[in-house]
Amino acid sequence: MFGIGTWELVVILILALIIVGPTKLPEVARTVGRNLAKLRRAADEVRREIDLEGIRADIEDSVGRDEIADLQRNLDLRGEIRAAMAELDEPSPLPGPAELPPGDGADPDGGGSGTKSSV
Repeated sequence: MFGIGTWELVVILILALIIVGPTKLPEVARTVGRNLAKLRRAADEVRREIDLEGIRADIEDSVGRDEIADLQRNLDLRGEIRAAMAELDEPSPLPGPAELPPGDGADPDGGGSGTKSSV
């Protein structure tokens, strides 16, 4: 890591202990660790962006821009879903209780009197 050997690391830690002090050293180490992690994440993100741009440029060079536009139109899944949804008709409304014919389950007794007959 950074070309630092074991003895150089020991000297750096001893100097940090002398300069910062034993009570503040864990807090400083934690802060340095967080900042290094943030820096590493930012560097990885930049590296990925550069790689994506390079890949995109390679594809555009090997395949024509017109062909890429055709592929994008063909693979536009959202556009296909929107078109299919636009073609659908609105469903018919469900019938209300007044519109149900007798005997279709509107009256659980099967009759209209509301009294149960005993057998």
